[in-house]
Amino acid sequence: MVNSPELDSLMAGASGSSGAVRFGVFEADLKAGELRKHGIRIKLQDQPFEILAMLLERPGELVTREELRLKLWPADTFVDFDHGLNNAINRLREALNDSADAPRFIETLPRRGYRFIAEVNGCAKTASRNIAPTECVETKEAPGTLREERAAATKPSLDRRSHRLGRWGFAAASVGIAVALILGLYLDRQRLFGTNARAKIQSIAVLPLENLTGDSGQEYFVDGMTDALITDLAQIRALRVISRTSVMQYKRTRKSLPEIARELNVDAVLEGSVVRSKDQVRIDAQLIQAANDQHLWSKSYQRELRDIVAMQSEIAHAVAEEVQIQLTPQEQVRLAATKPVNSNAYDNYLKGQYYLQRWTSEGEAKASEYFQKATKEDPNYAPAYAGLALAYARQSFLELPTRQAMPVAEQAAKRALALDDSWAEAHEALGFVKFRFYWDWAGAEAEYKRTLELSPNYAEGHREYGVFLRFVNRYQESVAEAARSKELDPKSDNVRDGLGNAYLLARQYDLAIQELRQTVAEYPEGPLAYLHLGLAYEQKGLPREAISALEECVRISHRDPTYLATLAHAYATFGRQQDAEKILAELQQRAKRQYVSPVPIAEVWLGLGNKQQALGWLEKGYEDRAFQLLTINSYPQYDPLRSDPRFQSLVRRIGLDPQKAIPR
Repeated sequence: MVNSPELDSLMAGASGSSGAVRFGVFEADLKAGELRKHGIRIKLQDQPFEILAMLLERPGELVTREELRLKLWPADTFVDFDHGLNNAINRLREALNDSADAPRFIETLPRRGYRFIAEVNGCAKTASRNIAPTECVETKEAPGTLREERAAATKPSLDRRSHRLGRWGFAAASVGIAVALILGLYLDRQRLFGTNARAKIQSIAVLPLENLTGDSGQEYFVDGMTDALITDLAQIRALRVISRTSVMQYKRTRKSLPEIARELNVDAVLEGSVVRSKDQVRIDAQLIQAANDQHLWSKSYQRELRDIVAMQSEIAHAVAEEVQIQLTPQEQVRLAATKPVNSNAYDNYLKGQYYLQRWTSEGEAKASEYFQKATKEDPNYAPAYAGLALAYARQSFLELPTRQAMPVAEQAAKRALALDDSWAEAHEALGFVKFRFYWDWAGAEAEYKRTLELSPNYAEGHREYGVFLRFVNRYQESVAEAARSKELDPKSDNVRDGLGNAYLLARQYDLAIQELRQTVAEYPEGPLAYLHLGLAYEQKGLPREAISALEECVRISHRDPTYLATLAHAYATFGRQQDAEKILAELQQRAKRQYVSPVPIAEVWLGLGNKQQALGWLEKGYEDRAFQLLTINSYPQYDPLRSDPRFQSLVRRIGLDPQKAIPR
């Protein structure tokens, strides 16, 4: 492990309040129940902290195991005390980076208890809920002095207690054993005996790592470390791993870990922090069992930036081992396939990823810029080419014409795969190009399947494959993929909309409305959910609800041409011809200033009842290879054209079967 004074200095912070107890580089605020190192708060559960408070209350003294039991494990608690205490002490030592073999803070006195051996400064008067207030101890006491006084003071009461128990002790103990045996028939093993038997962990969320660099400008780097851990763990098929979009919503949250776990429906969470100083990086990670907030494992990793990929893989391996997940040979190979990175290339790649996640035209353009910088720093860096491919592919949705964006995306994806065929995002990007630009249905499906083979927990891959399946009229398979994507990314409005859209195209309108109404209630700023909700209402013959949803979609999207056209179609369908014609004129004027796909204009003409104009504009979309053309064999608003031979010919030229458009 690389040790860096500069890295350690970044952890330094202001000293706490004057009432805190300080020892070494640590500070315990007993009233607030907080432990800090160099002024930075360290997560420590209640019982370990209360043990620390009892030890700090009497530095240099023996705190017996019996005292700890009476304070922290009352007589009516069903618990294996020895196991519980040992576990709590281990967690406390981990937080203090202490060792039982060579203690700096907590000394074990075998079979008797523990003693705090470090120098203590400050007042250890306790305000803990389980520890009664005592007098302040300002300095370290000589071992034995207070211990002897306390022993003398408590001896008479202990003698009296022994006398009272003498006659009835055996009978009471026998009754206690009998009661425990009876309860054992009804209570689970863990509650009765406190075995802390670990429930099987089959799902995990990597919460946003905390930025301890002292520089808010490093957020992209810290978020990138979170992404990398998710990406590595997502390769493990036997473990369900929550996607980035959902976990990032818990950045700087005040919610408890059990609450987060319930919302994400996971068994465990991985949390931690990142410190970076120049080319030195440290990640502190800890694994928590969600149901009971039980600390399972923690470790600190430190490397040079060039070895960051190996460090991320090491953490993923450690988590898999801790949760007792058996890696397949292929997974072991992929996780072990690490090599040093060019520091500048990696830094630009993380900046590109930071902007790529925004899903805006400005974000995709900025992401492309940083990915290109990364490829210039290292022409053989596959992840940067994969990122560039995705950025350009998405720009075909936004502002760039398809014929301009897609060839760049294809070239970048192929370059990435030539360098590293195991990069899932590159296969996804190539599938995107084959699907939406070349209409190579078999080739696209092969790429999507390879994406999910390499990264079974890749929520965006499942979502994208689900879109593909909808457009090739395999509706029930599409619903299944959309549902899987929702399991992996439950807090993403884009993913939630995908399931609603899958129901819509399967003509299951009631299910679509139910799912999409929940989505817009939770994510009121997502235009796609309003779009598909409006279409579902339109197919149900509900004009007021349909137009209301579509008008909200247009407002949120700042009058995006595709959404405007769907609103115009609804206006025309429900008798508001003039409103539809106004939107048509607006789209035609905008087409003179910027690229507007011909397909949305065809949709407006279809709503107005002019099939000839609609077919003409669809032919222009075919010439442009506009991606929206792929929707015509699945979306219900095109149903009036399905019997027209010209429309059927167009569908066949795309490579689809017009006979499979409507589910049967």
